[in-house]
Amino acid sequence: MNKTNLLIFVLIIVISALALTTYLRQVSVPDKPVQDTTETVPEKPAKQAIVHYPVPVPITVDVKTEETEVAEAQKVVVPAPVPQKKFPTMEQSDENIKTTLRKSGLKDSLFRLVLLENFIQRLVATIDNLPEKRLPRAHSPLAPPKERFVTAGVSETPRISSKNAARYDRHVQLLETLDRDLVLKTYVYLYPLFQSAYEQLGYRNAYFNDRLVYVIDHLLQTPQPVEPILLAQPSVLYIYADPLLERLSSGQKILLRIGSKHRQKVMSILNGYRERLVDLQIQ
Repeated sequence: MNKTNLLIFVLIIVISALALTTYLRQVSVPDKPVQDTTETVPEKPAKQAIVHYPVPVPITVDVKTEETEVAEAQKVVVPAPVPQKKFPTMEQSDENIKTTLRKSGLKDSLFRLVLLENFIQRLVATIDNLPEKRLPRAHSPLAPPKERFVTAGVSETPRISSKNAARYDRHVQLLETLDRDLVLKTYVYLYPLFQSAYEQLGYRNAYFNDRLVYVIDHLLQTPQPVEPILLAQPSVLYIYADPLLERLSSGQKILLRIGSKHRQKVMSILNGYRERLVDLQIQ
């Protein structure tokens, strides 16, 4: 091969290499997917309220049991399940309360003390307000005493009369007569309604049974002053002469007004309910 042919051959190789390089540059090569190295932060679960004293929840069994599934597979005709009693609405629950009171064997005079209309809402609102300074009497689940508040002593140093406790005889007798087991069974059965009434007061992330135990504990801390309890009358209404007693809650003041004997009975009843409410075991 002469020098001229060799030079032409080399030029052909160089031109071919340049052409191939240009072609490869024009061809689009798919990008390699880039792996996302950003860590996915899991969403924080919604904060759940702590239940200190839970109420048992009735166990609901699916109507389609294992036996019915086997029967269906074998094409065997089985009787239809007996429909369960429909859970009462808030309006219908007054009848459940009435039944519980009747089964407790209340006398008519005691039965009439209970204001059955909207009883659950009344009871929940009253219990919630007992630790407060003011108690809305319009929402009371019980009729007030018919007799007027009785005082004794001279106008300069009035005191609660020993006769005043008699105003609350029927109310205390009502608490004593109620069947505690029956009351608790009714409470557990209707608890969804108690909880609903509590949430209607604005407590969306709390439990009524916890509040109930708290209120009972609060009432059990009521002081036991020496009787007769002295009063003062700076205006139309009487107040307690002792500033410590005057600063008590509305519920604790009620326990002072009913007298020491009634107070001991009521506090014993409340303590009995508390022992059951913190560990409800309803058969």
